[in-house]
Order: sequence, then structure tokens, then C-alpha cells
Amino acid sequence: MHLSSIGSWFLGIGLVAVVFAANAKALPTTTSAGTTTAHRGDPELQQKRLSLIRGAIALGIISKIEDKGPVTRVLVGRQFIALSMDGKEQILNIVWAYYKTEDPQKNVVLVIDRKSGKKLGEYSPANHGLKMEESTP
Repeated sequence: MHLSSIGSWFLGIGLVAVVFAANAKALPTTTSAGTTTAHRGDPELQQKRLSLIRGAIALGIISKIEDKGPVTRVLVGRQFIALSMDGKEQILNIVWAYYKTEDPQKNVVLVIDRKSGKKLGEYSPANHGLKMEESTP
């Protein structure tokens, strides 16, 4: 059986959603600054997060991650924008958790359009999760 490129894309998105849902319980809960979670610094959990991030990049959901300065920037395109809000939030939670564990000072993940460079939104559990800009398609 041969899947079309669109069918392959949907299959890939479905697989990512299943993996994210299966690992949702492994994600850290929101804590106040200075308080550690049970998972902070857990190398096995960080590897799982990194693997999920690499999968999202391989599927084109995330184009690139820039981790310079006080915030993490996630460059995205149409595949990310096409996801439900829950799907977007799950992906961004994994990115946030990975980089927050690496550097506890990082509190926000900015969502940036890969073509225009404009901010589409931001994700921070401390600020009630994902907030997308009004003009986001």
C-alpha cells in the first residue's frame, strides 16, 4: 500500500500526537522559582524530550529552535499552524520543559513564523500556557 504525501503527513502527525499523549504524564508540573520537580535533571526524561523534539523537526512541525539569550525561539511553518491548539501546546510544552530543565532561568518559548520572522505567540506554563497572536492564521 502506497500512501500519498498528504496521507503520510497525516499519519506522521497522528503518530506524533500519540507519542505526545503517551508522554504527557512525564512532563513537569508548573512550579515556583527555586522549587525542583521530581524530573528536574533526569537524563532519561531529557532524552525522551529531545527525541520528541527531533521527531517534530523531522516531520516539519518545527523548522528550527534558537536557544540564545533569555528565551527559546521556535520557528514554525504551516504544519505547526495547522495543528489544534492542544497539539501546539503539547509540542511547546515539551520544548519548554527541555530547555527549562537545561536552564531554569528560561520561562518562555516564543513561536516565530519561519518565513516572516514575526512572533505568532508564546508559551509559558506560568502564564497559562499557549497564547497565540490575534492575526495568526
